[in-house]
Amino acid sequence: MYYTYWCITDAKNKNDEVFICNTDIYKCYKFKYIECKKIVENLIAIKGKINEIDDDEDATELQGYIKQFITDVDTEYANV
Repeated sequence: MYYTYWCITDAKNKNDEVFICNTDIYKCYKFKYIECKKIVENLIAIKGKINEIDDDEDATELQGYIKQFITDVDTEYANV
């Protein structure tokens, strides 16, 4: 249901890295790392950010993608 990815930006630190979630060809949601950290453990917050999420199953799917983004960013910046 979602196409998500870590967007290439000119971020100077991990808090400025950007997670992108496309829910269809016309809808794109952008969240900085810091915002992802704030919402990742709260399904209600995730559902509140993306209107197309209908149920907990969809929110849990997206939560997994956000967690992976956070892990990837943390790994990338571990030695910086």
